[in-house]
Amino acid sequence: MTYPPQPPYSAPAGPPAAGLLPNKLGLAALWVGIGAFVAALIPFISYFAIVVALVGIVLGVIALVLPRRRKKAATAGSIVSFVALIVSIGTSIFYTVVLFGSLISAITGSFETTPTPPLGESSVSLSYEVDGTGSDVDITYTTFVDGIDSTQQETGQRLPFERDFDVAYGGAATYNSYTLTAVNGDDGGDVTCRISLDDRVLIEQTASGAFATATCTVSGTELLTQ
Repeated sequence: MTYPPQPPYSAPAGPPAAGLLPNKLGLAALWVGIGAFVAALIPFISYFAIVVALVGIVLGVIALVLPRRRKKAATAGSIVSFVALIVSIGTSIFYTVVLFGSLISAITGSFETTPTPPLGESSVSLSYEVDGTGSDVDITYTTFVDGIDSTQQETGQRLPFERDFDVAYGGAATYNSYTLTAVNGDDGGDVTCRISLDDRVLIEQTASGAFATATCTVSGTELLTQ
């Protein structure tokens, strides 16, 4: 008696191998780390970025120890969050130094000793000078003598030009200014204006060319420091 051929024997298949599950916590750590890194580059937001980066590190560590979860996002999130933490700390220190440095400079600048105007007015001798190669020069200058602020003009002057004045300083005159302006003629050349106090040049300016203008100005406050 013959039997029909039987199919080859195969062992019954076991249960399917279980794969790794998605790691949502690791993905969250990655996004938090990226956000912290971006925030770390923004002035003063970097202080808040330190806290965000710490949160990203904690999430990444927890995601790494979760069983049967993918680790790529968790690893990347932990690394990015750690880098963001370092960057945010560095930028926060930098911004703090810059901010407090500016504040300290502003505060110390406000307390710098400023000359105190005398209660009464005194007088000093100012010398107005104009020289150079220009010709036909128009010269305008201001004075403050005996409580009177005046402007005088002398036109078509040959150089050199010099005038000496006893001008007031202190009191109300502290906030006055003394100006000397020289306008060259149309023949070109150069003109130099100069204001001196006791043979010390306080300011000097030079201009060249036809109708060139040189202007020198000294404030009453500057006179107090001399």
